[in-house]
Parts: sequence; C-alpha cells; structure tokens
Amino acid sequence: MWEIRKKFKDYEQRKVFAGVLDEKTLFTLYKLSNKGHFEILYGFVKQGKESSILIGEKKDGEKVAIKVHAVEAGNFKRIWPYLEGDPRFYRIKRTRRGIIYAWCKKEFKNLSVAHKAGVPSPKPIAQLNNVLIMEFLGHDFTPAPRLCDITLQEPEKIFKDVIKYIRLLYKANIIHGDLSFYNMLWHKNKVYFIDFSQGVLTSHANAEYLLKRDIQNVCKDFARYGIEVNVEEIYRKVVE
Repeated sequence: MWEIRKKFKDYEQRKVFAGVLDEKTLFTLYKLSNKGHFEILYGFVKQGKESSILIGEKKDGEKVAIKVHAVEAGNFKRIWPYLEGDPRFYRIKRTRRGIIYAWCKKEFKNLSVAHKAGVPSPKPIAQLNNVLIMEFLGHDFTPAPRLCDITLQEPEKIFKDVIKYIRLLYKANIIHGDLSFYNMLWHKNKVYFIDFSQGVLTSHANAEYLLKRDIQNVCKDFARYGIEVNVEEIYRKVVE
C-alpha cells in the first residue's frame, strides 16, 4: 500500500496514517483514490476510538472529508440496535468487518436522504467498505466548529431552523438518532447536521424514542440561551 501512503504531503502524518489504519482500509482508500474521489491526503483532523476523519483534495483543488470507521474498535452492542430491523440492511454479514461496513454504508445512505430533503449536511460523495467520502465543511484546513464550541449570536432563529430540519428529516422518513450540539456544525452562517450513522427509518421499532431523545437533547442545549419550550409540543409539530 505504498502508493496510498505516498499521497501524504507530510512525512509525520504518513507515519501516523500507517500506524492507525489496517491494510484492508489502506486498500479501500487506494481504490477510492483511483476512482478520482481524492488525489492528495493532508492528514487527520479528528481521531477517535470508533472513527477518524482526514482531509483530502481532488484534482480540481476541492477538499473532501474522508471518514474512516475503525473495524477493530467498533462497539457492536451500541451499533446493532440501530441496524437491526432496518430493511436496507437485512443481509448484513454477522462479522466484525461486515457490521462496520454496513454501519458506514448506513451513514452514506442517511446522508444522501438528508441532503436530498434539503437538510444542511455534508454532501455525500462516495462510500466503500468502512470509508465514507463527503463534502468538507470548513475553511482551508480548519473544520467548521461544533455548536458546543461557539457562542450563538441568534439562538432563537437557529433553534427554529434546527426544529425545521428535524421535521424535514422526519418527512423524508429518517430520524437522526444522536442529535445535539456535538453533532451540529456552524458553517456559512447556518447549522449543518453531521454524524448520521445512528440514523434510523421512521418505521424502526425505536423511532419514536429516538426522535423524542433528539428533541430533548436539542431543547436542553438551547436552554443555556434561555430558550424554554415544551418538548411534547415540539414533538407533535415535527410529526404532524
């Protein structure tokens, strides 16, 4: 996999890259690069136990975010309830790698639905195995900040927008499933939803619980700005 490693601009990043990702993931990245989805890798902008994100660049200079779901670190007890009962994934291979591949594919499909529904979110570009390539939200090499890391200037307007986007998702038969200030970015003066891997169809057995949890989390986050609302009332407006 020397060819994919050579795509790194920085030698130190190349060493980190080689130490974090397994050979099958390297081969997946190699195939995605050969298909023209990126030409250069600049390094990690986020490294977590279950996933990491790199910045890539296409031939035309456009930057992309490359999300790699870790195969060995996947938390199957957490993941499985979100996959079980989803008709899009009833043929999942019950192996560690098979489940993570389905988890990544699920995020790609959910992102595609969200984007088509008009919910501000990273545009999905490509997905293969445990790698998802999407639009990079940020400036130069700096990712857009999460809502939990900034002070909002118009919180009431933004709150209304967030509820509107939750409703748009619901009308498109998707529930985010893990929504909070930690999974929303501030980019180009508006909120973007990210991290859709836990998203479920509205037909899912836990759909109502997850939707109410999303609304509760959002209301709790906005409460720091003095915004007080009735969660049940918001829920009824979303599903009406």
